[in-house]
Amino acid sequence: MPRFDANGFPLTAGVHLLEASAGTGKTFALAHLVLRLVAERGWPLQELLVVTYTDAAAAELRDRIATRLQAALAALEPLELPAAAEPPGPDPCAAEAPDRRPVADATLGDWLETLRAASAPPKLARVRGRLLLALEELDAADITTIHGFCRRTLQRQALEAACPPELRIESQADGIVAQVVHDYWQQQVLSLPVHLVAGLQAARLEPSLLESLLTSLDGDPALLLDPLPPDLEAATPLGAVLPGLFQRRWEGFLEQWRQQGADLEADLCAHAAAWKGAAPKGSSPPDTKPYAARPRSNRVAQLDDWIAAQPPEADYGAVREQKLLSGYFHPAPFCRAARRLEGQPPQRLPQEPLLLAVAALVEGPAELVLLHACHWGRAELVRRRERRGVCTFSQLLEQLDPGPDESVASPLLVAVARRYRAALVDEFQDTDPIQWRILRRAFGQGLHPLVLVGDPKQAIYRFRGGDLDTYR
Repeated sequence: MPRFDANGFPLTAGVHLLEASAGTGKTFALAHLVLRLVAERGWPLQELLVVTYTDAAAAELRDRIATRLQAALAALEPLELPAAAEPPGPDPCAAEAPDRRPVADATLGDWLETLRAASAPPKLARVRGRLLLALEELDAADITTIHGFCRRTLQRQALEAACPPELRIESQADGIVAQVVHDYWQQQVLSLPVHLVAGLQAARLEPSLLESLLTSLDGDPALLLDPLPPDLEAATPLGAVLPGLFQRRWEGFLEQWRQQGADLEADLCAHAAAWKGAAPKGSSPPDTKPYAARPRSNRVAQLDDWIAAQPPEADYGAVREQKLLSGYFHPAPFCRAARRLEGQPPQRLPQEPLLLAVAALVEGPAELVLLHACHWGRAELVRRRERRGVCTFSQLLEQLDPGPDESVASPLLVAVARRYRAALVDEFQDTDPIQWRILRRAFGQGLHPLVLVGDPKQAIYRFRGGDLDTYR
């Protein structure tokens, strides 16, 4: 990868990536590129978008840009002096003083030398005017965070976005997630049949778990949920669907067990024998628990007796309490034993349809409730905030997200592309997939310079949505 040259870096349209480690002058580079875009391209500062990750970083970047523009402006003043204004005769201090003011750094000095050599005084005056105008526009310039950019865009394009012109941002959750979870638990979970509630509690599904999951989803719109099964929709009450789903899973398990139960036990015993046989000679026999080549008890008969004692209507609480289903005839203990004894997970499961039917019976209802709660909770948070007239930072991204379908045009991002001439993005390693979709669809179509500055070694914000795969 070529080294970065602040003065030779192309200002042409297209996506440009700068990789820079901590302490190597990323902010300096961004400020100098802004100077060049203003001075060389003649683009107003208000038509440049400069994005970084935090409010503090944005404030620092704004200050550095101001300092850069001021330094260039101060150094340009002596370059504009006409020849007649120069003092006649030799300057007695010429050996000690340069013919123009010293500049802040070598990069700026080289840039000024190039500008001086290529420009007549009238052109230098135009450059100075551009810098003066940029300094006047600095307070209104879009040097901000990605959320600040989204908020300003939605306010400017309120009609296209169907948003109120004055967006009220919910800076803190203010208990709304806990309220949504409480209502879901009261209205949806506790209204289920008693055996389902008992089974969910045995699966350690509690309101605190739902609140933790919903908080994560609420803070990161890039997190995707698996779709709900076709017969379970978020808007459908859980009690109207889950009992029937569980009953069908119970009946599917019974059918598979009658066909493959004895064969599954034989396969598990065969695997235990093979694991023992693979042990080096003279070594202690490996621990194949919970499986044995010659088991002391007939687990198939035990489970048959338990099934015979069950009522026709499936009982999730009883299923969760049956240790043979969760600790023996189940994919999890088999996979753990295989990984421990073979050093890797198994390539295939013995009697796979039956083992998958057991997993769907034991874990399925709790997983469906979690998934339904997350889908319902996400939608309910949006509804309640709309009624209150507030929006979260995550919703700002969602409002501007063009979606993964490239063929669908986004009027909002078309307006964004018209507003800005170039975009510069700091801390790009912490960009999430939605943020990148917004930036790429607005500025990555070959019509704008899109400069991305990042350091993959500093990707520390996964808890806030940053995604290293997006950077790569």
